[in-house]
This record gives sequence, C-alpha cells and structure tokens, in this order.
Amino acid sequence: MKESAALELLPPAISDPGLFKLLTDALSVSADTAENARLRLMGVSWQALVDLAQAQGVLPPLVWALRRRALLLPVPEGLAHADAAGHPTVQLETSYQRHLERRKRQRIQLAAVIGVLNRANIQPCLLKGARYLLAPAGSWSEARDMRDLDLLVRPDDAERAVAALAAEGYRSDPNSGPTDQHLPELSKDGCPSAVELHIEALAFSARAVLPADEVWRRGVRLSISQGSFVVLPDEWHLLLGLLHHQISDRDHVRHVLALKPLWEFTMLGSELPDQGWHFIGAHMAEAGQSDVLADWVVQATELLGLRHPPRVEISPAARAHALATIAAARAPTWLRRARFLLDQLGFGFSRKTMAVRYGVDADAVSVSTYGRHLQFLLQRYRGRVWQRLTGRGDRLS
Repeated sequence: MKESAALELLPPAISDPGLFKLLTDALSVSADTAENARLRLMGVSWQALVDLAQAQGVLPPLVWALRRRALLLPVPEGLAHADAAGHPTVQLETSYQRHLERRKRQRIQLAAVIGVLNRANIQPCLLKGARYLLAPAGSWSEARDMRDLDLLVRPDDAERAVAALAAEGYRSDPNSGPTDQHLPELSKDGCPSAVELHIEALAFSARAVLPADEVWRRGVRLSISQGSFVVLPDEWHLLLGLLHHQISDRDHVRHVLALKPLWEFTMLGSELPDQGWHFIGAHMAEAGQSDVLADWVVQATELLGLRHPPRVEISPAARAHALATIAAARAPTWLRRARFLLDQLGFGFSRKTMAVRYGVDADAVSVSTYGRHLQFLLQRYRGRVWQRLTGRGDRLS
C-alpha cells in the first residue's frame, strides 16, 4: 500500500530557525517578505541555504523564487571561467537547468505513456506532480519536481494498462510490497521516471474523504497530440494533495511539517478564487475533516504568506495544532524519530492495516499474517535496517 513507501519520510529537524525563516521568506507567495529576504541574504552562507533547501526537498522552488524576485547574487563581470563555475548563482542556475531538462524528459515520457494507454482504450487521470507536466497551473509549477509519474486508471482497466506498457518495454519492480492503492512501479530503460498506475486515488485511510469515483466525476478531459487524459480542477487537485500528505501519510496525526507539499499547497491555493475554497471547505466540513484543512491553511499563512481564504474557518484547535506542528519541527532529531517510528509501527501493524494490505477480513488477521509482513520488511530492507531505523533512508518523492 502507498503508506509502506511514503511513511518512510521524516523531514529533517529545523536546527537553525533563522536560516529556516530565510528559506520560507524566500519561498513565500507574499511579496512583503522580499525586501527582508534580500537584506538577510547578503550575509548568509549560500551553501547552508542550499543544503537546507535540498534536505527539505525544495531546492528547485527556492531557485525559482530567487529568480522571480531577482534575489540571486550578480555574477561579477570578467570573472574567470573556473571561478564563475563556483559562484553560487551559476551553481544554482545550473542545478535548475538540470531540473528543467529532467521535467522535459518526463513530459515526453508521460505523453508517450498516455498514447500507449489511449491505444488500449484507457484514459488516465494525472495525479500529483504528473498533472503539472501537461496541465500546468501558475509559472511556479515548473519548479515542482517528482520522483515518479502517478496515473489513476479504473480497476477494470488496470490489467490491460500494465499489459500495454509491458509491450512498450516497461517492467515491474519485483520488490514492490503489497498495496491496495496502486500497482507495482513500472520502469523502462532510458526513461527518467517510474510509472505508478493507481487504481485508487488515495490510500484507504483517506479514501472516505475523496473516493476515486468522485475524482473521476470531478475530472476534466484534456487532449494533446498523443492522446487524451483527465485532470482535476485546481481546487480538487489541491485537496487531493492535502489528503495524500495530511491523512494518507499521517502528517496531521504525527505533527510533521512537510515543506515541499506545503509550498505547492500555498502556491496553488494563492490562485484559487474564493468559490474554490468554499467548495473544498464545504467538502471537508461534510467529511468531518475541517481541522485537517485548516491546519495546513494556518501553516501556509504563518510560514509562506498565504492569504487566509475567507471561506475556510479556522478553529482554535486547528490553529493550536498547526503551531504545535511548526514547533515540533524544532525538537531533537532522536525524539522526532522515536515518535515517528512508534506511530509508523502502530499504524503499519494495526489489524485494519494488515487486513487491507493483504486483502483479508480484519477477523482473519493472524500471527502468520504478521509473520508474512515481517518477512517482506526484512527482505525489503536487507542490509539497511539500521539506516531505516535512523532515518538515513528517508527520501522525498
């Protein structure tokens, strides 16, 4: 299931609050922080800022934001080539160009995959970062990177979708774990990303809030020369991302400050009309999850300058939870890791999770079921158990 991979991620602790504030000021959607960021950048260690952005998964967004605000250091004229190559601005620009080149290759790959699926009479819905490759939002979306390409297909189409991609040279990962949400990753030599075919838009823990049937119902059909596909309107794409991180990945329960998805939420949210916020606010209220939405709104307003959407009510509990999440990111790494692992193990080995993971009734979960899962984990992390426990294997996706 998706949690088995996504829950490996615990963003690093904020060991330097001042540097983190500079990073969030630079990333802010608000222009009010630009001058403060400009002044503070004059004496900052650029390597420390880049290292922090890299660790938080927001290096491309940082470069995009610095370029947008003209905050990159000017490269002195007449600088020798060797010296210019080591200049912070040159290094950041080079890094960003590599990012854009990878996105170009991903875009070509995704268009080809859509063509393959269309020829099998399948129209996929583009999830997460894949949507921005072919249906971008604002100019900021070019800075949104991704590890794999997530596509939703209807369950009845899944077998044909895999067969169609296999005929084009895609092969599945034999080490993929059990899942109720997506099929094993498919990779092809020479392509930049794995393709992850989902049969559900969200993991079971978030599915009741936005089931796949509703994703399909709200989707909009678009076309390119290679074929057609479906995307969600901006407000529902924003909500899907929030649910993925806040509920599926349990960031809300765990008080995890995840800057990369929060930045995407902020940038996309800053472009939503009030009516769009009203739609998703009403949807979350009906699902009894208003505080989950309000939590991220508070984090986004506090850290990244999002204007408070007038149609989203912020309860005292939601505000307190958001501020506690921001504060928790400054806790010692050992404490954050211990809390993370305890929740991960408790959730991952719960009877409900085991039942969904292995497709059995909760009453049928037995010692052998747990043994089967332990065997899978030992095989998956063979030789990397200590890295797994200490978080050195955490990765952004």
